[in-house]
Amino acid sequence: MVIYQAFGELMEGFLGNILYETVLPKGIEQLEITVSFGKREKEAVTETDREACRAAWVRNCKEEPSEEVVDALIRGQKTEINVSVYHNEVLLGFAHRDETEKKIVISPDGSSEGFRSWKPCGGVLRVVLHVYQMLNDHTPYAVTVTDGGRDESTISKG
Repeated sequence: MVIYQAFGELMEGFLGNILYETVLPKGIEQLEITVSFGKREKEAVTETDREACRAAWVRNCKEEPSEEVVDALIRGQKTEINVSVYHNEVLLGFAHRDETEKKIVISPDGSSEGFRSWKPCGGVLRVVLHVYQMLNDHTPYAVTVTDGGRDESTISKG
């Protein structure tokens, strides 16, 4: 059962955090949280981008970069969105994975790497997206929280 779902688009250059909160129904034994985004690599590299790269190299390395270095630096850029999850103000974990789709499972019997085992029954769930580098305009993202596939009839709505 889908408990919460949100979609959005981010603009080039965005840097910051986006917070989503929802009240969880009682009776949930497991949560599955999926955060995904598109447009990981820069779609169009301009001469302005190349000049900014050269200038940063000179500031830090005190010498002019070769074109091969500039190309490698630009190819190495990527959009990155990481995720932290809280339940009733308790930090359950943080996903800093090199993936465009992060799938997180939280349950009392075991959770995804970087997350504690926890029974997420009722209360307030907070999912925070940490956006570190947005390389393209109109970059889509989605957040989906489900009950891990449990039968909806076994979950208390109160």
